[in-house]
Amino acid sequence: MKHLQPFRQAFPTTRILAMVITATQIREDLYQAYFDARANKRNTLAQLSFEIVLEREIEKIYYYLLTRTYRPLPAYSFITFDPVQREVYASQFRDRVVQHMLYNYLAPLFETLYIYDTYSCRKGKGTLFGVERYQHHLRSVTNNFTQEAWLLYIDLSGYFMSIDKMLVIDTIMDTVISHYDRRSPDGRKWRERIDPDFVSYLLHCFLDRNPSKDAIILGDPHNWDGLPKRKSLRYSPEGYGIVIGDIGSQLFSNVLLNIYDQWVKRTLKMKHYGHYVDDLYHMHQDKEFLLYMLPRMESFLTEEVHVKVNHDKFRLLPATAANQYLGAYIRPYYTVPRQRTINKFCCVMQEIERQLFMPEVTAEDLLTIRSRINSYLGLLSHYSSFNLRMEYVSRPAFYKYFIFDKHFQRAIIRPEYGGKLPSSLLYIPFRDDDMLSYLDDPYAPFPPAASL
Repeated sequence: MKHLQPFRQAFPTTRILAMVITATQIREDLYQAYFDARANKRNTLAQLSFEIVLEREIEKIYYYLLTRTYRPLPAYSFITFDPVQREVYASQFRDRVVQHMLYNYLAPLFETLYIYDTYSCRKGKGTLFGVERYQHHLRSVTNNFTQEAWLLYIDLSGYFMSIDKMLVIDTIMDTVISHYDRRSPDGRKWRERIDPDFVSYLLHCFLDRNPSKDAIILGDPHNWDGLPKRKSLRYSPEGYGIVIGDIGSQLFSNVLLNIYDQWVKRTLKMKHYGHYVDDLYHMHQDKEFLLYMLPRMESFLTEEVHVKVNHDKFRLLPATAANQYLGAYIRPYYTVPRQRTINKFCCVMQEIERQLFMPEVTAEDLLTIRSRINSYLGLLSHYSSFNLRMEYVSRPAFYKYFIFDKHFQRAIIRPEYGGKLPSSLLYIPFRDDDMLSYLDDPYAPFPPAASL
């Protein structure tokens, strides 16, 4: 285990003239990592508590990193049930800052190495991008649905809980070393951007520990009842398993599966392949080819990546039936959300409608409600769901307080309640008679306020 010793002892400076990070650079990188960590979390209690004493906290972390005495604090552990039962570990905010710092060092390098069809935890990608690419591959492999093709789904068993942490460290450090004399996208060589000693130290800080040993349990301990052992970090063998929920974990999972991605693309020469975390799909026109390659794929994943295939979720389907991926039903020329998403949208809109019928709706309530509405409208607008959106928001309770654009993708608070109306929308005042007629007959058609 060569990376357990300092980098320059394992790799003499006569071979590699490594960058040595300065104290000033550590402090600057910490502040940048803080700004990244607080993005979209400005109003959380953890972020606000950290921001109140920002300089003191940053200086403490800076001192610990400079003297190599930094150690992550105990993480919060809890169980989520939406959409399925899952164990989550949430690092404390100061540790999230350091994780973002490590991510900022490594992500630019590995972004140049990932295949295009790796969708998780990458800028400009994600689940919606994955659905679009899946549909693209489906059309391409079937020649616009004029030829027969087959799709092989592979799911990895307890992926995060079975990740070999030493393999992650070795893969990252070997990649850093092998790319030292190559140029990064900004023109500098990677040796000028990454201090291997410092990166190796941070990797060991996060991966040499088992967060389940000192975790702070949130919620009822009985929430763990029924959770399979393969999905709990408590039962992972020594040296295996990383937490679900940290940005560092997302980076490590992509780095590890990139080994398999490169093999599928470079050795098997498969054009139609992609994955989101551990949901892998392979498309080919020849069914026998996929059946022949399946044992080799499983063997490679076991021997080289040290993970196992979940045979319960293995599927080999014709392209005409292979239409569900990342929470969407994918048709030849359109996509629709899965039923679980539709049901949740309907329940939330009905809950909001009841809330809007209440006599006292404050301006603060309207801001919160608007955010919830726009969250769902924005998500569903990526699918063929216009009629669904229009049906559930074209009601007097909504039009009393909001105006919607013509595509029902956005809700705007009416001016009389403090909203600012865009010039592209035609304003029509809401009449109380509309609400009364709706209460008399809720199933009568209600014409929406005119919007352009």
